[in-house]
Amino acid sequence: MYSSLERDQYFTEVTSKLRRLEKIEGIIQLGSGMKGYKDRYSDIDLMVAIQGDAHEAKEEIINLLSGMGAFYIKEGKFSEEIFLLIPFYENGLEMDISILPTHLLNVKSPLWQIIFDRTGKVETKMQIENEKFQAQPTPYKLQYDVVFEYYYHFRKLKIEVARGNFVYAIKMLEVLRGFTLDVQVLNEKKKLHQFKAYETLDTQFMEAMLKTYPIAIDGEGILKAANGLGDLFLKTLNEQHSISFDERLLRIAQF
Repeated sequence: MYSSLERDQYFTEVTSKLRRLEKIEGIIQLGSGMKGYKDRYSDIDLMVAIQGDAHEAKEEIINLLSGMGAFYIKEGKFSEEIFLLIPFYENGLEMDISILPTHLLNVKSPLWQIIFDRTGKVETKMQIENEKFQAQPTPYKLQYDVVFEYYYHFRKLKIEVARGNFVYAIKMLEVLRGFTLDVQVLNEKKKLHQFKAYETLDTQFMEAMLKTYPIAIDGEGILKAANGLGDLFLKTLNEQHSISFDERLLRIAQF
């Protein structure tokens, strides 16, 4: 496992080498690393702004990462112009590097800082996008109808329990748990985008959440857990005034 010192050394090396690539206009650090890593398991998150063709720059960055010893690089693609590289190193270190043209830079988190800005365009673009983001009435909001989705999946859970398909029912239970967590994250005004710091949520909420796991893996045990989770979901939802609740949706899960 890599040490904090090793991670800092990799960070310095990768940002130094990225600066030398002519197509790179700027480098932005994202996540907990910009204010002090959460712990020794935290990885390196970067956003790289490109002048011109992001695809060509991606290939150069792949060569750079391979030269630094990455034994595997996962390539992802968000759109025709936005790419993601996830390199892994022998010491266990992971990096998440998104690559996109400067004009497509956006803000989905308060946790960002500019490491390199060749012309000043990156700073200008990020500040504009950050102001837009913060000016929204609800900067952090769910991008889906959480109430409908909750009771729609609750219905599926009950059907699968009736069928004796407990594996699928438990899968639905975890989906319901995710919806409940999303609402609580919203309640606490935390960053919704890629949120995973559940240990920072309200202690009483987390204690209640832990009680909603099934004690017995059978129909009765799963339904008891689901009903307990349903109570917690409603309680959590009542604290979120930006989400409307239609009581007719309760009937979706009744059959």
